[in-house]
Amino acid sequence: MAANPFERLVARMDTVTASRLGRDATINGRVMTAVESHFLPEMGALSGDGLSLVVFDAGYSARTGDTVIYNGNEYSVTRHVKFNGKPQIWLE
Repeated sequence: MAANPFERLVARMDTVTASRLGRDATINGRVMTAVESHFLPEMGALSGDGLSLVVFDAGYSARTGDTVIYNGNEYSVTRHVKFNGKPQIWLE
């Protein structure tokens, strides 16, 4: 269990986000919950409006080249960062 009220609130918010907005994504053969993350085109040419996912699975450690099946399409992870403590992956 989380150590303080803030961490408990964050955990509850993550649970609600994953359950209401999350969809199944199969990453390297394992089904996980992920939420789409979009960037506004105004953020510049380097960001664009490409497809990225925030993965709600504590056991997933993102790697470039991971195979992702999402919404019936197969993608490859091109880059990854931590977003609020969770892996955010960009797909091509």
